[in-house]
Amino acid sequence: MLIRGWASSVLGTKILSDAYPTVMKTSHKLAFLSVLLLSTLTLAAQSKPNLTGSWELNPEKSDLGGAPLSKLTVQVDHKDPVLKYTATGNAGGEDFSESEAISTDGKPTKDSRGATVTAHWDGKALVIETTSPDRATSDVSRLAVSPDGKTMTRDYDRKGAEGPQKRHEIYEKK
Repeated sequence: MLIRGWASSVLGTKILSDAYPTVMKTSHKLAFLSVLLLSTLTLAAQSKPNLTGSWELNPEKSDLGGAPLSKLTVQVDHKDPVLKYTATGNAGGEDFSESEAISTDGKPTKDSRGATVTAHWDGKALVIETTSPDRATSDVSRLAVSPDGKTMTRDYDRKGAEGPQKRHEIYEKK
C-alpha cells in the first residue's frame, strides 16, 4: 500500500487515491489482454499445417522437369511429428506405389530404399532432405499448403550422377 499512500499524500484527495486500485485493475487487465492477443497471433502465425488427406497431382499446372508422371495420388496421414504417406501413380506407362513414414522434427529416418531422410519445418513449409545410402544422390523437397488448405505445392530439387532435376508440382486436395 506504499504506492496508494504516496498517491494520496501527493495528490491530497481521497477520490484519486480510491480510484487508483480501479485504474490499476483496468490497466492490468489491458496489459494481460494485450499479451494474450500477441501470444495468440504469434502462435497462429507459426502454426504448422496438417497435411492429412488425399492429394492429387495436377500435371497441367505443374512443371515436372521432364519426369514422365502422368498420374500421382498421395494419401497422407499426418500426426506431427509423424507423417506417413502412400503414393500411387503412373510414370512412363508403369504403375507404381510406395509407402513411407518420416519424422518432421528433424530426426533422421531411413526410407524403404535405405536413404536417410531428414524433415523439419521452416515456418509453415515442410522441408524434406533425402540422401542415398552411397551419398551419390540427394534431393530437397519443400511442401507448402495454400491458406485455404485446398492446394499443396511441392518444389523438388535433385542432384546426382544422372544430372540435376527440378520440379514444381501442384496437388489438389480431394
